[in-house]
Amino acid sequence: MQVGRVREMARATLSRLLVLYTVLLLFPVEYRVTRLLTVLGACSIWGMTLFLWWRNRRRRVFLLGGLVLAALLLAMPGRRVSASALRADYMAVLRVYGHARYVWGGESPLGIDCSGLVRKGLVWGQALNGLRTLNGTPLRNAVLLWWHDCSARALRDGYRGLTSPLFTVGSINGIDYGALELGDLAVTVDGVHTMAYVGNRTWMEADPDLGRVVEVTVPTENPWFKIPVVLVRWQALANVRLPTDRRVGSERRERWLPAGIFGGA
Repeated sequence: MQVGRVREMARATLSRLLVLYTVLLLFPVEYRVTRLLTVLGACSIWGMTLFLWWRNRRRRVFLLGGLVLAALLLAMPGRRVSASALRADYMAVLRVYGHARYVWGGESPLGIDCSGLVRKGLVWGQALNGLRTLNGTPLRNAVLLWWHDCSARALRDGYRGLTSPLFTVGSINGIDYGALELGDLAVTVDGVHTMAYVGNRTWMEADPDLGRVVEVTVPTENPWFKIPVVLVRWQALANVRLPTDRRVGSERRERWLPAGIFGGA
């Protein structure tokens, strides 16, 4: 009787937790605290489901097997990643976000901002590449990039060695496109906005003025393409590995809570 009551309470708790977790996943804005809750929520749901399904051998094996499989994938030996193959995966994932609405701090197809677009595209691009090639290196890099959020300014400044500088130009309209690779980023010199090069003189951006993700081909009258920018390259997409010991901790965007919630700027 006591065990039955505990199981009833577990079922009720699991139902509520699933509702809350769905709301969390659908909320487009991510902060450090929401990423932490995502991890804790997934672990809690898994643990409660295992408790409720323990008497069913097939379900128990399914849950335990899924956990073992996930651990094995992340623990797989790492190999050198093909930059060209990763670029292709990055481009494919970026286009999943095409026409998503602009939401500051957003990182999902339901709403996304400029740095969220270029960063989350690489997160899922690396995950896709790792699963497709059974390579632990991009899978682990995807997890780290998901956990360590960063702003456009941080990408400009090489936060955590994620990017390396290429050159600075007066405007995107005036770039020498022979020097660019797919996935290279343009960041405004003030660090306010960023966009990704997707080939054929076309850029993808979450445009705050237009309120959505767009692809823009140059030359264009779009104001973001007429101001000075810094061109940078993701280290993960670089053909030659560059030093990664630079840190720009003051410019990172690892937000525990929304700015201003307790009177901040």
